[in-house]
Parts: sequence; C-alpha cells; structure tokens
Amino acid sequence: MREYRLAVCEDDQNVRDAICQVCDKVLTEEKITHKITSFSSAWKLDEFLKAWGEIFHLLILDIEMEQKTGLELARELRERNDRVSIIFITGHEKYIRDGYDVQPVHFLLKPLDWEKLKKAVMTDWKLNYSQKAILLQKGARKLRLPLDSILYAEPDGNHGVQIFLQDGTIDFPIGLTELEKQLPAGQFGRCHHSYLVNLGHVRELFRQTVCLDNGKYLPVSRKYYKDCQEAFVAYMNC
Repeated sequence: MREYRLAVCEDDQNVRDAICQVCDKVLTEEKITHKITSFSSAWKLDEFLKAWGEIFHLLILDIEMEQKTGLELARELRERNDRVSIIFITGHEKYIRDGYDVQPVHFLLKPLDWEKLKKAVMTDWKLNYSQKAILLQKGARKLRLPLDSILYAEPDGNHGVQIFLQDGTIDFPIGLTELEKQLPAGQFGRCHHSYLVNLGHVRELFRQTVCLDNGKYLPVSRKYYKDCQEAFVAYMNC
C-alpha cells in the first residue's frame, strides 16, 4: 500500500486537531506514508465520500454529532458495503453497545487516552494494510518472500546474505545493510553487526541473546542492544 489514508471526524476543533497531531506523529515515527483529512461533521464526511468514493482506509468517528451522528454514518456505510475500518470515540459508555453491529476496530472514551489511540491506529494498519511480502532485487535477480516466513539474516561470507526462513534457507547477493534498507522499517532490526532479525519472531530479548519462537538463539551485541530493545518494544506495542 502506497499511502495509509485516515479521516478524522470530530465536531470539537481542539479535539479534532489533537487527534490529527497524535496520528501524524505515530505514523511518522513508524515511517508509514500517510495522509490525514479532518472533518467537522459526519454530514460533511458523508458528502465527501459520496463524491470521491472509498478513498480512506480508517475513519476515526465521534459518535455524538449534530445533524448526523458518527454511528448513523457508520451504519449507512455498512449498508453500502463499505468495509472501511472505523474507530469510534465517545464521551458516554452507553453508546458502545449500540456500535458493535458495524464492527469497529475500537471504541475510545473521552477524555482520550492518546496511547490507546496510537495503539488502535497501529493495530488497524498492522492487521489490514501492512506489507505482507517483500520483493528483493539485485541486478536481474528478483526474489519474492512473505515477510512472516523470514526469521533472520546474516552474511554468507561471500558478499551476500543467507536468509533463514521457517522452512529453510536461501542466499541472495546483497549485503546485510542493503537488505535492511529493502525490508519494511519497524518489523526488522539489528541485534548484532552480523544479524538482522524479524521482530515478529522474537520470543524474548536478553542482554546478550535474543530467543526466536523456533527456539533459536542469536547474539545481541552491546552496540545494538538499546536500539534492538526499543524496536522490539515498539513492535510489540503496535
């Protein structure tokens, strides 16, 4: 996906602006290309959608708005078979039960917990829109790999890398640093000068080793420990 597109629909301008800023910050930090469009009413958002079609991946909707509520808009979208992801925000718990029939990603209560908002946005992106495979290229050679199949990679001793998969290994003629640049940021990290690990397969991180979900241990160097720890925590919290 080239660009993750969000619509923020909230009639309180201060809250609306704050939501946009928080979403922009977390997506920028995660190096996710994105565009955020804000609306002051569900009616305006609906008119925009009717004119331009299903251009958003995620709607952050205030339930309580004049003219048309966020819940009414969500139900109309589902009736039009629009499966866009939805996060509801509301100041009253009584609305939560009413909104389950439109299958929202999350309900967030006001005053908003910004960390919960970040996590909800990243959960939607990770589950529905994150990159699923990588196409490695070097000269005329091309290799397509599902990201989940990659455990880790290390130099092969011959100016290339050996990529360890869930069902075997494969060699590819690029350096480890070049491979790292081609892989999606946030899912892979260096634990050592000679090891690039898929954080999705990390079971536990120690000072000097990292344990993968297949029981394999990789070394963690002092130079890379802090960065690896921060990357692992960020991956687990998204």
